[in-house]
Amino acid sequence: METQNSVNLKISGMSCASCAASIENEVSKIDGVKLSSVNYAIESGHFEFENKSVLDDIENKIVELGYTIQSEEEELSDSEPAKSIEKDNFHKFVIGMSLAIAVFMFEMGPLKGWPSKKANWYIQLVLTTPIWAWIGLKFQRSLLQFLRSGRSNMNTLIGLGTTAAFLYSVFITLFTDLSRDLGLTTRVYFEAVGFITSFVFLGQYFEERAKKKTKEALNDLFKLSAKKATILKGDSFVEVAISEVEAGDTLRVRPGEKFAVDGKIIKGSSAIDESMISGEPLPVKKGEGEQVFAGTINGDHVIDYKATKVGSDTFLSQIIKFVEEAQSSKPNIQKYADKISGVFTPVVIVIAVVTFLAWYFYGGEPRWGNSISNFIAVLVIACPCALGLATPTAVVVSTGRASLKGLLIGGGEVIEKAVEIDTVIFDKTGTITFGRPSVIDSLYKEGEDSKMVLTHLASIEQFSEHPLAKAVLNYANEEGAELSEPDSFEVIKGKGIIAEIDDLEYHIGNESLLDDLRIKRDIDLESEKVGSYIFVARNKEHVATLIVGDEIKPSAKEAIDHFKSLGIETWMITGDNEIVAKSVSEEVGVDHFIARALPLGKASQIERLQKEGRKVAMIGDGINDAPALAKADLSMAMGTGTDVAISASDVTIVKGDIAKAVEFIELAKGTMKIIKQNLFLSMIYNTLLIPVAAGVLVIFGGPTMPPVLASVAMGLSSISVVSNSLRIRKLI
Repeated sequence: METQNSVNLKISGMSCASCAASIENEVSKIDGVKLSSVNYAIESGHFEFENKSVLDDIENKIVELGYTIQSEEEELSDSEPAKSIEKDNFHKFVIGMSLAIAVFMFEMGPLKGWPSKKANWYIQLVLTTPIWAWIGLKFQRSLLQFLRSGRSNMNTLIGLGTTAAFLYSVFITLFTDLSRDLGLTTRVYFEAVGFITSFVFLGQYFEERAKKKTKEALNDLFKLSAKKATILKGDSFVEVAISEVEAGDTLRVRPGEKFAVDGKIIKGSSAIDESMISGEPLPVKKGEGEQVFAGTINGDHVIDYKATKVGSDTFLSQIIKFVEEAQSSKPNIQKYADKISGVFTPVVIVIAVVTFLAWYFYGGEPRWGNSISNFIAVLVIACPCALGLATPTAVVVSTGRASLKGLLIGGGEVIEKAVEIDTVIFDKTGTITFGRPSVIDSLYKEGEDSKMVLTHLASIEQFSEHPLAKAVLNYANEEGAELSEPDSFEVIKGKGIIAEIDDLEYHIGNESLLDDLRIKRDIDLESEKVGSYIFVARNKEHVATLIVGDEIKPSAKEAIDHFKSLGIETWMITGDNEIVAKSVSEEVGVDHFIARALPLGKASQIERLQKEGRKVAMIGDGINDAPALAKADLSMAMGTGTDVAISASDVTIVKGDIAKAVEFIELAKGTMKIIKQNLFLSMIYNTLLIPVAAGVLVIFGGPTMPPVLASVAMGLSSISVVSNSLRIRKLI
């Protein structure tokens, strides 16, 4: 069986969604291609094929269709090709507009009729020819391709409109008498060719600028990558290119520098800014043995670390790849828009021809003039671009913005699914709670020096191998306790510890230890918290009680309340016992809970809710909850560090903050709202203005639309859609 391969290609030269549809259709016909998906908004194509030999056929077909494939180096060079296109569009607008204004001066301005009518037309022809043949060359090429192959796009419409105006005007200029004999309107439209071409380039200039903003988040991720690294070679550290770093190398990062690759700290400690991958603004204190990630920024101390993952294996590279693939994916709502875009241009050409014929046979005088003018206006005003940009620009902005906030979204279809969610199921351990033992309550006898008792307790516990001992030590470190060594230490198996420190005898353990020694427990040192109790007795007197449990995340209750305010029903399903499950559910306020659930039991509960007609989201740790995550309508995995199961779920919450799940739902709702607005804007634009350009208003005593005004309206439609998509950046 042949293995399936995939590739993402950056494709330049597309002018509208019809171009993307054309590439998709032609590539999909190639033998061995399993999937062909092209995104006009981010100028990218995702292709899946049976074997690598097919890749050459795909690339050759794209080039044959008249588009350019960017190399990986070009793609990573800070959007230089995009800047070049933007700059080229602006330069062509300036030159074209300068010539168009000059033509206008001879056609309708103070130079009208100078030096003679015939000579005036020849001057206009000379000034307009560079606009039509050079500045608008891509439009004419598109028209020729349409005539040869029948493939069309937005450039075809502009090419057909400007060529019709140009050739008609040339014929009038060169054969004036013959034109009059044929009944043609002896008026030239050179200024229309100039202004239409120029305004289209101006519109594309602003469109490129706006599209570039939609990709800012992904570009920001690329910029996080370090270009150089300082590695240990022999006895000294030297600076090398990032491509030379290999797993196992020892690297050094100075204060303020970026970590070049993923690794483990072997010397030093520092506060590290991980906001670029987690969305959390506060630096994280890290020391020996802890993980660091490429793209994060070192604080105020020198760190030496050993490389564990380099190149495309780093966590940052995984995020970039994930976001790229997500931005290339299409929600169902876009597929309908693509179908419309695919037939849009041929339909518009038919409408334009019908408009010409209607004006010629049924319109008023000047018959030829009105027919040509309205024919051009229909071709120019029609805009498949706005329709093609409506969904992908919103998806690009949404997924990019989310990635900078610690949310990795699997694509447009995930956003679409999230809007329908009415039930959310949480796993307990690692989702609502931190998933590790910690001191959740501490009680001390009245009058006791709590700091001294905690210091003695931690000094003793540091020699214990009991799982709860680490929780006590972490708590003591957080409280600033300075540890010493006990004078004696003895483990009472299954019960606790007997130790001496500073001439004081301590008995630390469970209630059985105190009962065996007939030490009376103080009822004032009992807590309502559910967890494992550590009783501390000094000189056979109960002086303190610590409760160790799985601490609930600070954001959990607020997040669950937020879900409920959105009308979403909340459930907690856990494998823990009834007492713990009830305690946690009451504290965070979930609507329902189920205890002692096995992994397949969680999936069964989801299936039961789905049969009731509910759309269910599952939020779990991505490992133990795999069956439930797979069964849910929407899966969200809580991740930490390199253990993030990026490809295992629809949404990955990088640092495991449950509040991010609510942010995603709100982002999804806002994104879908803007997608629908975009589709409405583009559909209503074309539905209303194409008839206006055809001259429908004349029936009601209204005006016709000049071709120049049509070109301005066409540019504004695309800009309005992209600008509306950029509002998504303010949603979270």
